[in-house]
Amino acid sequence: MLKNVPDRSESNISVKTRQFDASKIGMAEAREQVELRRADQLLTTELLQYDPQKEIITMPGKVFYEDSAIYINGTNAQYNFLEESGSFTDVDYGLVGSSARGSATEVTLDSGSHSVLHSLQFTTCPGENPEWLMKAKELELDFEEGVGSVKGAQLRFFDIPFIYLPYMTFPIDDRRKSGFLYPYVSTANDNGFELSIPYYWNIAPDQDATITPRYFTERGFMLTGEYRFITPRTGGELDFDYMYDDTKTGDTRYHASFAHNALFTPRWRSYLLVDRVSDDQYFQDFSNSLASASRQYLRSTYGIYGSGRHWQLQTYVDDFQVVDDAVNPLNKPYTRLPRIAFDLDKPLGFRGLGLLLDAELVYFDRNIGVTGSRFDIYPRLELNVETNWGYLKPSAGYRYTAYELNWHGLPGDTSPHRGTEIFSFDTGMFFERNSKKGNLQTLEPRLFYLYVPYVKQQGFPDFDTAPYTFGFSQLFHYNRFTGADRQSDANQLTLALTTRSINPISGSELWSLSFGQILYFENQRVLSVDGTPLLSEDSSPFIAEFIVHLTNRLDARVGTQWDWQNNQFDVAVLGAAYTTRSGLHLGAEYRYRRGSLDQFDIRYYQPINESWRVLGRVNYSLLDSDLLSAEAGFEYDSCCWALRAVAKRFLRNRDGDYRDAVYIQLVLKGLGDFGRTTAPLFYDLAY
Repeated sequence: MLKNVPDRSESNISVKTRQFDASKIGMAEAREQVELRRADQLLTTELLQYDPQKEIITMPGKVFYEDSAIYINGTNAQYNFLEESGSFTDVDYGLVGSSARGSATEVTLDSGSHSVLHSLQFTTCPGENPEWLMKAKELELDFEEGVGSVKGAQLRFFDIPFIYLPYMTFPIDDRRKSGFLYPYVSTANDNGFELSIPYYWNIAPDQDATITPRYFTERGFMLTGEYRFITPRTGGELDFDYMYDDTKTGDTRYHASFAHNALFTPRWRSYLLVDRVSDDQYFQDFSNSLASASRQYLRSTYGIYGSGRHWQLQTYVDDFQVVDDAVNPLNKPYTRLPRIAFDLDKPLGFRGLGLLLDAELVYFDRNIGVTGSRFDIYPRLELNVETNWGYLKPSAGYRYTAYELNWHGLPGDTSPHRGTEIFSFDTGMFFERNSKKGNLQTLEPRLFYLYVPYVKQQGFPDFDTAPYTFGFSQLFHYNRFTGADRQSDANQLTLALTTRSINPISGSELWSLSFGQILYFENQRVLSVDGTPLLSEDSSPFIAEFIVHLTNRLDARVGTQWDWQNNQFDVAVLGAAYTTRSGLHLGAEYRYRRGSLDQFDIRYYQPINESWRVLGRVNYSLLDSDLLSAEAGFEYDSCCWALRAVAKRFLRNRDGDYRDAVYIQLVLKGLGDFGRTTAPLFYDLAY
């Protein structure tokens, strides 16, 4: 951008004018519509006097100058081509490629890439009365370094003195530079007023850091930092918040995380993550969203990962820090020291026949409860026969799991093991027809049979196993449980049907309807990890899902699980998202799961005109009769400044305490941001 100043030393000078007089010894004079050009430089005036020996031009009248960095209108000027320097008096100026403009009593150009403006005004707003204006004694523009330096600056906002800066620097192109960034402020009912002043440190082309001193009126000083680096094969980031003395609690508070990626070869890489916090209440006290305040644990891990054409290998260790005091120590996640997982998907010689293998070796450690190692392997043969009208996919495998355990004085088998066959048969067909409206409609029936003989598993540990949340994908899975501590028995048949309507021209899906159910031929005998039977009915809940794209601007989704035995809904999801050409975004979603979830979430974003927008969000739990979070705000955005104000209220802990906060962001375009950048309030509704 501005840094690309061309080399002018070898460029010729050309003059275009209506009158030219070179009769005087050593002097030349051009009059009327004079244009002087060299490389990227253009000078226009009505009278130009040129000394060819000194290569100095003098313009006693109005003059216009422009190059790749700056343009100037002045009352008179002088320029030296040998030194590429000059001066302009009583000027209006602007930066090329930017809305930045202003006036000055004098502008001095030096060395072709350096300018100094005296007694100046600067803004990016149009008109004679700009909304914001910076006045300064001196502004120095270094286009070689991409830096502007201001002395004695006063910033006025709507003609009201806003801030005074004896000295400041700022970038004038897209290159990074060290220096203070603009401060930001916020206020919350529990932390008080917050003031933060970030400092950006451009350490090297491949390293930078941002150090931010912060002050909370209710808690004291905090130091926040971010350090980033990147090399051709590695990259990493360190983030931390540190408060030596929280005046509310009297404790040292901190949160630190370090992430590092390394690429050894195209097939091998490593990943390191260290994430730690000082105490369980840290996120409740310093987060600015419901999602952050609700975190239950932090994961730290280091792993080496490899992959080939038909295989994947994961080797890692990880640990978890519980940050929710409501989590029972017996439910704390186990440390895995290490976990080695190998997956294989190898085609065999016969067409469609493949060998699949999932294998895992992991050692589980914790300071309470049983610990030990687990080996799990599941090889299987799978035949995949596909045609344009359907597919056939039988599979036969054997899953074996073995342990070496330490019960720490409690009774239990130290070397339990389990082996079981797993047989499945998956088939589906595709039927098509043209509807009366000309769309392509499909009918896609699917059958999935699963047989797994019962194996007694009482007394097995529970390292990482829990029942899957029952959903549409579970209709076609070989196990009801996550992890390898439980393998469900099965003698069941899934019946499923999907129909969809497709635009034959664009290929886009207009709507789809899917439903299915599992029929159990035998009662399932494998108990859940807490010892209670999971299913004793003849069939699973009936699952249905309907997704519709009524127009390019309206999407909707309905998902349900219906319990035939008890004549009740187990799960329900209803959602819709609507967008208009004027920019209105409206999203609503209702989520229900019997006994654990009953809430709605509504998002709204409305442009009033080209400058004004309002936005809001409400998330409410009907099960608890309690507000989870609410946000409301407005935004004003003009060509040269913007103001965003957002008020938030969200539940920050299990005791029912709320955080009420207000965030205000003032953006003076061309200078920077005064205020905290808030997260987007509205985003596309995710199902």
